[in-house]
Amino acid sequence: MTAVFGILFFLIVLGSLTTTFVAIFQIINNDFNGSKGLWIIISMIGIIGPILYLTKGRKLITKRDYDEINNGEGFSFKSHYSGLIRDLSMNIKIAFAAAFGLIITGYLVRGFDIYVFWESKPIGYAILFICIAILLRKDITKRKSLKVKNAWSHIAFWIIAFMLFVKTLITIILPNSDAYKVAKNYLKNDTQLTSEIGELKGFAVLPSGGIETSSDSNGTYGAASIALIVKGAEKYKELIIYVEKTPETDWTVTGIE
Repeated sequence: MTAVFGILFFLIVLGSLTTTFVAIFQIINNDFNGSKGLWIIISMIGIIGPILYLTKGRKLITKRDYDEINNGEGFSFKSHYSGLIRDLSMNIKIAFAAAFGLIITGYLVRGFDIYVFWESKPIGYAILFICIAILLRKDITKRKSLKVKNAWSHIAFWIIAFMLFVKTLITIILPNSDAYKVAKNYLKNDTQLTSEIGELKGFAVLPSGGIETSSDSNGTYGAASIALIVKGAEKYKELIIYVEKTPETDWTVTGIE
């Protein structure tokens, strides 16, 4: 029953947060027959704000055309990016809203000690960075057609692409490494941890760790920092566990934060 209430709470919070972000996006990026600041504040008031926006605030929005981006007065950054966001497909807009909802939900479940779906935060950040990368590609294409400098957009795009590539590698490599197996077995046998969070039910690897190995004539060296969500019967806990390897020893846990 507790799990059902937890899931129901999560769905209500996610729906409210998604509506709030959609409301703020629509109010900021369109003409509005009312006070934008006031309605942004209203849309952020818990569950009531999104309901008020859907029933009343949405009717005050007047959509603008993308042709207003230059308006005969030269390149406008504000109009340019507002137009880019407006021209995103509905799926990408929903993905943006879902990303923010998942991120905030991740912080809320931690802040209120609700032990369900702690993976929402890293998933939300991953979706957010993918959406930003898509937006930057569209930005680069549009700037090229307008013959406007796009060097910074290229730099930002490739930085995000590199980050996503590294994070993806981490989530694939770490769970299949010997270092992870040693770390997991260590935690399973940690009586202090089990007394704090209850019987261990599972682990979730976070994409913020890393692993490296090197070899020389003496043998193989290695070091890994593995960020985990440890799921107990009573609580969840985020840990970073450090594991090292030397030519003389196999992978060994050297510390936990």
